[in-house]
Amino acid sequence: MSKSEELAERVITISLAKARPTPRYRRTDRIINLVKETVARHMKVKVGEVQISQKLNEELWSKGKRSRLPRITVKVSKDEEGTVFTKLPNEKEEGEEEEQKAKEKEAKAEPRPEPTGEETSKQNETAQAPAEASAEK
Repeated sequence: MSKSEELAERVITISLAKARPTPRYRRTDRIINLVKETVARHMKVKVGEVQISQKLNEELWSKGKRSRLPRITVKVSKDEEGTVFTKLPNEKEEGEEEEQKAKEKEAKAEPRPEPTGEETSKQNETAQAPAEASAEK
């Protein structure tokens, strides 16, 4: 999804206080539904058209099934098809992550400069020193 395809993008802080009266063993399930309902209301779409990113889901479940976060800030973007993507504000898009990984691989693939004569002699001296110490024993 490129920047030109996005129709709307907002940052929303969602209060999760409505999940408190829910039984403890269903609390995080209710939080997921609450986030989807709130995002759908703000972006004027149906609840079924809201998708939550994996990292946001992990953040919501970070305190377990019974405990809850007091509130959460999410970044919401809507594409041309009407699908709404919800993610954490500091979360990168999939394309950005792939570009960053490619850059890291290129940096690792660069050949190292060959050592000069002085560095080679130092390496040889350190390699010989343990051998001499074991021969003396």
